[in-house]
Amino acid sequence: MINHTDLMISERFASGQTTVDELIAPLVEQAADSSSLVVGYGINQPGDRAKMIPYFHVCGTNSDHAPVRALLVGGWVGTEIVTPYALARLIAALEAVAPLAAGTEVTAYPVANLAAHREGVFATTEQAGQATCWEESPIDHVRVLENELKRYDYDFVLLLRQNPRALSADVEAWLPTKPQKNVFSEALERYAATDPYFKWRANPSAPVYARNFTPIPKSSRQPVEITVGLAAAKSPVDQANEAIALVLSLLHAARHARSEGLL
Repeated sequence: MINHTDLMISERFASGQTTVDELIAPLVEQAADSSSLVVGYGINQPGDRAKMIPYFHVCGTNSDHAPVRALLVGGWVGTEIVTPYALARLIAALEAVAPLAAGTEVTAYPVANLAAHREGVFATTEQAGQATCWEESPIDHVRVLENELKRYDYDFVLLLRQNPRALSADVEAWLPTKPQKNVFSEALERYAATDPYFKWRANPSAPVYARNFTPIPKSSRQPVEITVGLAAAKSPVDQANEAIALVLSLLHAARHARSEGLL
């Protein structure tokens, strides 16, 4: 069955319509008539709606266990266009194919750093050296994500980036507990078996990507944090496809572990 929302997003991207407003317009339209897809705006943002950071929440069908909660973040820097595209397509897939989202609740920010995205720069002048969570940053998107991480007990948070030196996706995972390490390490190993170029590491002592969201201060429950560097050597479509496959693999693994009482 053709996913018309995904098709519209891809057609817009291919034609150069890569701003967040252009990419998510089909999703916003779909959310208006959906019982499982909600569009919202980051918590505690003053000002008019056009300047607020949009997010989507996909609520899968009920299961016999507590839902797996995932927070997905793209566009951490303003010059990334593939990560917003990938997350927009992922949201469309989760909404269109009910079994993909069953037993999960997914919140996705296609473009976190809206200010830099609007200016078309890597980071705004005001953001220099201040885009780190839990350090009283005055930056809007940092505060929004901090509030988001306090709103739900997320099982994992995944940050999509672009890695200009990679031939395939490059993953770093912060896995603070043994059950989390078992579940997510096995999932990433299974994915690695399908791609000889895929690389991943758990709790690296010298991370390529600095952790942005964890550990959460004064919290007894910590989510897994996974940073995915998409391979810029691949086409945008292939990068998006890889991001979607990775996220779906992790959601499936976490959902299965939750049903077995392992997570």
